[in-house]
Amino acid sequence: MNNDDTPGRTLSQLLMEKKRLPIDEALIIQKGILKHLEKKHGGFQAGPWKREVREYIISPDNITVFYDEDELGVLLESGSPILAQDMNAKSYLSPEYFWDVDLPAGDVFSAGLVFYQMIAGCLPWEYDFGNLSQDPEDIATRIFAARKKPPREPSCHNDRCDEYLDEIILRAISTDLEQRYQTAEDFLSALDSGRPAVDTEKHGISLKQKESELPRMEKKKGKGFDEVAGMKKLKETLYHDVILPLNEKDLYEKYKVTVPNGLLLYGPPGCGKTYISQKFAEEIDYNFVQVKPSDLASIYVHGTQEKIGQLFREAREKSPSIIFIDEVDAILPSRQGNLYHSYASEVNEFLAQMTECHEHGIFIITATNRPEKIDPAILRTGRVDKVVYVEPPDFDARIEMFRLYLEGRPLHSNIDFDKLAELSENYVSSDIKFIVNEASRNALKERCDISQEHLREVISNTPPSVSENQIMQYEAFRDSRVFV
Repeated sequence: MNNDDTPGRTLSQLLMEKKRLPIDEALIIQKGILKHLEKKHGGFQAGPWKREVREYIISPDNITVFYDEDELGVLLESGSPILAQDMNAKSYLSPEYFWDVDLPAGDVFSAGLVFYQMIAGCLPWEYDFGNLSQDPEDIATRIFAARKKPPREPSCHNDRCDEYLDEIILRAISTDLEQRYQTAEDFLSALDSGRPAVDTEKHGISLKQKESELPRMEKKKGKGFDEVAGMKKLKETLYHDVILPLNEKDLYEKYKVTVPNGLLLYGPPGCGKTYISQKFAEEIDYNFVQVKPSDLASIYVHGTQEKIGQLFREAREKSPSIIFIDEVDAILPSRQGNLYHSYASEVNEFLAQMTECHEHGIFIITATNRPEKIDPAILRTGRVDKVVYVEPPDFDARIEMFRLYLEGRPLHSNIDFDKLAELSENYVSSDIKFIVNEASRNALKERCDISQEHLREVISNTPPSVSENQIMQYEAFRDSRVFV
């Protein structure tokens, strides 16, 4: 692929549109960045390594992503010199760079931050640049202050990120130079060793993704909604508006009441949209398959459309069945505006397959954190009939979650679950899991039982991952004419 002749977008533009990328796509881009850095570093050996002028900044603004019919390319631009007051650029710099130490491990740190952002949709530290002077030392002080807190695992923001990737990314962005990968080659080797499904080409920086098979459709064994903490209102809605009509089709057809075809769950990340969908399948005893954007990706022209057809054929053969489409905004993006023709064709294929699929024993569940990005046609009658807002857990749900995550651990007698729920308003399930794990880790260091103080301290140092402003935006969708 000739990058000079192929139109592309900066990674920052891509992230503004999608917020975060499917993990397989992020891996391809990340490997392109690291291959580029390998060339920049040349034959680096341990020891002093200096640049007279830092010729490139590793940030989403200076990474260009090229899309072609059958491959994805990455280019790391030289960019402009770092300006003293450029706070955004400096937030990607390694700690040692501020002390005039410039090593390949510093580029590893910056590249690790970019990878974290692609997967999590945010940086691992929240920088407070409010009321800040243009003094470079003041900027550096704010950055160092933010980085005193340990970064959260990427999986806290994206439950499709596994522990292996968590470990690699956290090592790459370690503020301790000795704990970090020392070269881009080390970072790349770590990714290659655990991701056999992603291959890299030896020439240039163009990368290709191997074809992946669709996930298997099968029945989920479990206790259904009995294993869902809280969410009482949501479970009642699903039971009366979806499960009863599906289980009693003849009765509903007698009264000429429409049997639902599909369901859209939307709301902040970490609120249990995926989990409630899995438990829904157990509750209704249908075959179930969970589909992510990467499952449908194909290096071949029209390959994705063929996979969509295959998905629905298997669902018909194994009906009654549920197709759960995660990150539906990435699979069915709005066709308005600048959307590549091949993407529009894929959206058309999916919508055609979804239409009245309940007649073939198929029920569709879709989930998104960004409902404004999906194609409006998905909400047409006969495709997705029910739209449900999955809000952050309420008071009672938070009590149940603290009980669930603390179960089986050594607890002090002073644990007050009501107080914990009161302190954790607007915290989502992944936040509560993180709080319990951090409190447990702190108690382990002291070789004592987990106490109320341990939990309270972590809560006070851990803001909710979803802001009040974000919640207000989701509630606005709930109250709007389209999203009810």
